[in-house]
Amino acid sequence: MNIVEEEANSFYRDLFSRGKIHNLGNFKSDLTLKLYDFNKERDKLDFLKILRIKAVADIDNHMKNCNGCGYEKERKTGIFAIDQEIDDINRFYNYQPQPEQTFTNQEESNLHAKLNNILSELEKQGFGQQIIFDEIEDLKNHFNLGRKSWFQLVKGKLFDLTTEKVLEKTVITAIFTTLSDGFQEVSKLIE
Repeated sequence: MNIVEEEANSFYRDLFSRGKIHNLGNFKSDLTLKLYDFNKERDKLDFLKILRIKAVADIDNHMKNCNGCGYEKERKTGIFAIDQEIDDINRFYNYQPQPEQTFTNQEESNLHAKLNNILSELEKQGFGQQIIFDEIEDLKNHFNLGRKSWFQLVKGKLFDLTTEKVLEKTVITAIFTTLSDGFQEVSKLIE
């Protein structure tokens, strides 16, 4: 367990478990004050995500045997405040991949060209559905995710096209193989 997880568990125990959420203003104030302990936006988001997951799980567990005690209302107030903080951080948060994961300009250019070639080939083969073209075009806007995350996005989009029966698995595999050629660390993601 890392420091952020330990802090989230401690904060959750102190506020939620002891019933200290009497109103939105007090909880929001405590939450905002706690977030000042973290310098990195990623740590703040992780902290908030852990709190939210714990609160939702607690509601689910408690509501199985609840007779209307107000427990759910308190947790939902907390979740509302957590969601507001997450939204506030996300407005200014820009994901930055690790330097070794960042695409070079040449890699971006090559992938862009490969995506254009794939679109052209799919059109020649009679796969003219707009959803295919939209999904592949969308990939051109996400090179900022870094290599691993971008290829995971590709994998997800291609998987969706397979499950929606828009493309066959063999076509999807060929597309991923074409895109991942030259990127050894991601070539096995599709398996």
